[in-house]
Amino acid sequence: MAYSDPTLIRKHRVNLSFNDREQALVSALCEYTGDEPAAFIRSLVLDRAEEVLAHAMQSAMARPGTREAQTALFAA
Repeated sequence: MAYSDPTLIRKHRVNLSFNDREQALVSALCEYTGDEPAAFIRSLVLDRAEEVLAHAMQSAMARPGTREAQTALFAA
């Protein structure tokens, strides 16, 4: 099977462990949203990453001379 964009294939795994309370919270949220746990957690991580990058970009724009750092951050 050929993919239209092979770079979008999810092939990098992350192992994550929760304690009982954390797992109960994730399970309850997944039940509420109807999402699968892995998809739900992926969404949370990517949303948070966007927040961090947006904050970094705002901070960089507020400080003169940080354009190179901002460019390097988004080039990664």
